[in-house]
Amino acid sequence: MAKAEYLDAVASRLFNVESRQELPDIINFRDVSSNWDEGYRDEMLGHISNAHCGPNRVEIIEHPKDPISVRPLARFDIKDRLTYEAIVAEIVETVDSLVPENVYSYRANRSQIHSVDDWLEWRNQARKILDANPRLAMAKTDVANFYENIDIDILKLDLAQAGIREPLLSQIHYFLQRFEQQSGAWGLPQGSSASGALSNVYLLPYDEHIRQFGAQHVRYSDDTYIFGYSWEQLRSVLAGANQALRARRLTIAARKTEIFDRPGSLGHLDDSSRDRISYLYYRGVPQAKKLLTELFTEATALGPVGERDVRFSLTRFKWRRDATAVDWALGNLKDLHHLSDQILRYAEALPRRRCELINTLEATVLDFDLVDYAYLERNIFHSALRRKIRSKVLKDNAWAILRDRNRSNYPREFAARYIGRFSEIADGPLLRMQYEAEGSEPVQRALLVALYECQYLPPKLLPSLSQSLSDLKWTARYLLRNPPIVPLPK
Repeated sequence: MAKAEYLDAVASRLFNVESRQELPDIINFRDVSSNWDEGYRDEMLGHISNAHCGPNRVEIIEHPKDPISVRPLARFDIKDRLTYEAIVAEIVETVDSLVPENVYSYRANRSQIHSVDDWLEWRNQARKILDANPRLAMAKTDVANFYENIDIDILKLDLAQAGIREPLLSQIHYFLQRFEQQSGAWGLPQGSSASGALSNVYLLPYDEHIRQFGAQHVRYSDDTYIFGYSWEQLRSVLAGANQALRARRLTIAARKTEIFDRPGSLGHLDDSSRDRISYLYYRGVPQAKKLLTELFTEATALGPVGERDVRFSLTRFKWRRDATAVDWALGNLKDLHHLSDQILRYAEALPRRRCELINTLEATVLDFDLVDYAYLERNIFHSALRRKIRSKVLKDNAWAILRDRNRSNYPREFAARYIGRFSEIADGPLLRMQYEAEGSEPVQRALLVALYECQYLPPKLLPSLSQSLSDLKWTARYLLRNPPIVPLPK
């Protein structure tokens, strides 16, 4: 394949598959996709042909994993994101051929960054291994801060050993060096399929070390199940695996490492109750609701919330437009901010509870300082946009966020989009003033769309921008076509 074919492939995935993801684009990349054959593609081909193409700006989004901890997702400009995915795509098939079959993540020819099907197959394979030998037990482990601790110089040596030649080898290394310089982060950018493919190469010595110890294992990213006949054997394998990781500047995450006995191994992988409920729901059996309600009640009883069962329950309550959990879900929106997208989409599926949804959104922005909850802020405006909720409380809050340049760009962009979609007579002049004073190009892009939607664009602005050197020219050219509706993030 030529560079153009790799670029086309990653662009197609970005526009058609990844438009709804952890960091959705404010207009679903419509300005880029609509101009793809009108100059954007040619400009990108020239860009990725440069051996020294690296990100000029990276925003690190602290994406919540649970109520306390986060993982730092790298948010590139669109051009930089396409660059990274395209140059790594050139080596994916080569490196994937070296990755053992017992690794289920980030394999070649997958259509998505994170495949739920692949994750389920990883767990199913673990269960098959246990079922095939009644003497086996299992350990689980993963790597502490995996992506952040990958040493890109060691990775370069690994890629050279895998047969990746110059100048592509140095181009990938240069991009990762620029990422570290521009972001203040280390290792590989999180949230990218390109990083997933590279991380599989980095863990090849880890996989081989476990194999040489005579133990079976299956891996999804850095999450690993290892199988053995005794606690002592599994402990020995884990100790050796940790030595292999330390040579790579990595270490096992102690709090996520556990050795199970045989019943505990089966119990850890047992999804029988959820499988039964899913089957009964599919068949329309009335008993399914009772069982699902019991599962949800148990998961939300006193003590830490059973998040896996809560996610499972909310998804099925949403499918059936069942309001059983809506009061609990909305009442815990702030405390379970890392589940806020799922909670809000569930509530949105219940039209009769629209008032409760609006009240919750307004109360959340009024009652709490959300400056450290960018993900929740984004989801509040995203939900209000999806459900066409016009609220003075939300718009006042959107203005406060938009004007706060100490905040992450991400909620500021969604705030601008909300103001533009639900603007009143005074909002247009204020948006124009904000645009003219704004120093962030991604926020300017969102403000251009907001000005377009509230019909307050200065007549000469778009024609002038469309001929500029700024990447905003693509947004200007898109808006000059007068689209009747600018799409919302999915």
